[in-house]
Amino acid sequence: MKPGLTLVTGAAGFTGSFVVRELLAAGWPVRAMVRDDKAAGRMDFAGAEVVAADLTDYQSLLRATQGVQAVVHIAALFRRAGLPAAEFPRVNAQGTKDLLEASIANGVARFVHCSTVGVLGDVKKIPADEDTPFNPGDMYQHSKLEGERIARSYFAAEKI
Repeated sequence: MKPGLTLVTGAAGFTGSFVVRELLAAGWPVRAMVRDDKAAGRMDFAGAEVVAADLTDYQSLLRATQGVQAVVHIAALFRRAGLPAAEFPRVNAQGTKDLLEASIANGVARFVHCSTVGVLGDVKKIPADEDTPFNPGDMYQHSKLEGERIARSYFAAEKI
């Protein structure tokens, strides 16, 4: 089966840029989602379609997911000083929900959500596994856990 167009969110970030390059190297058609067109210009995405979209702008997410077979959701608001605490769940939780909704609206067949090990916090029993209790320690980790719970609820309900 030939892979269809895959949207990678957070493509200008550390992890996202590696995912874009690996998918391209494997012959997958990629749409690299960036929040800032200027950041896209600094990235080496030869062969990828680049789209500017923002997790806080549902209409941009609808455009980004149009014609996409799969989404690899890596984008997140990471620890950044000077932002109001409410900005983290707005991007990392509500943004995940909006991306899921846009993906459903556009018939995306597969959605991969990338969370963070930070949702586990300080792990008492090594190695951590699926039964390790959540223990986020800061606003970023709390918002990522909220986004993970939203994604899990969509997957459990077989919405996507």
